[in-house]
Amino acid sequence: MKTRGSLALLTGMVLLLAACTSTSEPTPGPNLPAALVGVWVWEGESDDGVKVYMRAAALAGDRSGYEFGEHGGLLVRTAGWCGTPPLNWSNLEGLWDQIDDRRLEIHHAWRGEPREYQLEIISLSPRRLTCRERNGDGS
Repeated sequence: MKTRGSLALLTGMVLLLAACTSTSEPTPGPNLPAALVGVWVWEGESDDGVKVYMRAAALAGDRSGYEFGEHGGLLVRTAGWCGTPPLNWSNLEGLWDQIDDRRLEIHHAWRGEPREYQLEIISLSPRRLTCRERNGDGS
């Protein structure tokens, strides 16, 4: 009888654990800066402008990305303005600031001119950042 009760208890605990485990990526929240700090390299973009970045060890090679510093420092890796090979890659220095639990304000220079936009964080996990760039007018 004890074996049957133990088996029922074990089965119940497994079902409870499975119900509490989420397979979706977490949404951003109050700990956004801590989770965001580090290097993110471009992985792809959807037709509606959602960009996917994966965590990496460093900005390098032929992929754009961001390196978010702990205290608002920023490096933006980008290709030259032309977009035709061979591309010239560079890391642009800038700043980032958290607006709210889903948006960042991004500031950096681009071809000698200041560039400002927002990153809307759609999802953020330890390995994957999904976001959309927004201009100051919300577009």
